Formats: sequence, structure tokens, C-alpha cells
Amino acid sequence: MHVVARHHHIERALQSEAAVSTLELARALRVSQETIRRDLIQLEEKGRLRRVYGGAVMLHRQQSSEPPFTERARINTQAKQVVGNVAARIAAESKTIFIDVGTTAQAAARSLAPFFTGTIVSHSLLVALEISSNSQADLILAPGRLRRGEWSLSGTATHNFIKTMHFDIALLSCGGVDGVAGATDFDFDDAEVKRTVAQQSTEAFILADSSKHGVVGSHSIGDWFDVNGIITDRDPPHGLLARIKAVGGSVCLPTEERTMKRKH
Repeated sequence: MHVVARHHHIERALQSEAAVSTLELARALRVSQETIRRDLIQLEEKGRLRRVYGGAVMLHRQQSSEPPFTERARINTQAKQVVGNVAARIAAESKTIFIDVGTTAQAAARSLAPFFTGTIVSHSLLVALEISSNSQADLILAPGRLRRGEWSLSGTATHNFIKTMHFDIALLSCGGVDGVAGATDFDFDDAEVKRTVAQQSTEAFILADSSKHGVVGSHSIGDWFDVNGIITDRDPPHGLLARIKAVGGSVCLPTEERTMKRKH
């Protein structure tokens, strides 16, 4: 296939899925992955896409930052609570749960608080508030430096503390989820904590309401084989759903019961 035709195919695929995989493009176009990588470089130089690990995304899906916390707290509140309710159902029988920072993680803590009696570990002051005010659970708050305006703790102390613990299940927030880029976030320290927590957990799930489907942040949390799946409020796009299923992960929705359990 001529280079111009390949470029048209890649751009049409991006318009359909918002992200494309180098491997899948190579198979579809019957060329080498190196040829596709050169095509992606050329299209990026023309300002038509942004390359990410394993492929490329549409420019408007690649973001370097997110709105301030006060603004995020007012966005998609109902969808976030739906995600939080599903997360609470999935984690209900665990003994030790890690709950991440952010408003969706806070929604999960709010759902868990009335009935959970095990141990909850977090570096979120908002999670701590939910648990301490309405729960009999044991709460362990990780140490760290206060991120002003984010109601969370981060830094070397947080990371080192988490490395000493093990969790039955981790509920991890994110900035975006994508079939090619995986789960991503916007803060370097937070992404590093999430990666470590996933390694220290028997199971780890990404919390992502549908507004985060197809969004790619600045820092990688991990590919889909690094976690057990996603908890969300509605069906993800086909490319994202296919990638999660391809590695044996779960897509947990409010209308479905959990059907599988995959350990790291």
C-alpha cells in the first residue's frame, strides 16, 4: 500500500477509535511495524496525531494537565458515584483495601464506609474524612507531603511507606484510560504510587468514569496486563474494551456482576 493510502487509513482509524496500535495497524495494512512507526512519525510532524508507547492518539485526546480539583469535583459527580458503588461491591469482602486519591476514589470510600470493617489504606485526606466520619474500618493514612489544593499526600515518604505493605485489592484513580496507552495520570508522583500499589496488590482495578475513556495523560500508570481491569459506568470504546479483554482483564459495570478474578 502506498504511503499516502496508509496515512489515510491511519487517520480514519484514529477518527473511529481515538487511538491506534502500531501492531494492529501493521497487521491491517500488511506492512512491518517499523513502516508504521515511520508513518506515525511523519503524521506527528504534520500535526495530525501524537505518538504514545505502542501507537498513537488523536491530538485532542492527549492532555498534559487536568482542571483544578475544585472544578473536577463538580464534573460527572453522578457517574463517579456509580463507579464508586461498583468498586465498593467488588471490594466488599476484602480485608485490606488501598483507596487512591481523587473524587472517584472518594466516592468509593463513601460507598464502603457504612459497612466495611477491615483495613483501608490511603494517602487521600478526602478518603480519610469519609472513613473516619462514617465507618468502623481501621484507617491507615500514608505519610507524605501535602499537595495543596488536591487534598492528598505524596512524595518519597508516601512511596516508601506503600512499598512496605500488601493489599488484597487496590482501587486506583486515573487521568485517562486508553486501549493503546493504558491507564495514565497527570502527576508524576501519583503515577509512581499507583504503579507501586498495583505491584503490591493481589488485585488492582482502575476507576474511570466514561469521561476518561480515550483520554491520555502525561504519565503511565501501566498497561492493561499490569492491573486486573477497569471499573466504569458505561461500556468503553471498542478498542479499549478489546485491549482489556485481550489480556484477560475485567470490565466491571453497574449492570454486571463480577465474573472473573485474575491475580498478578
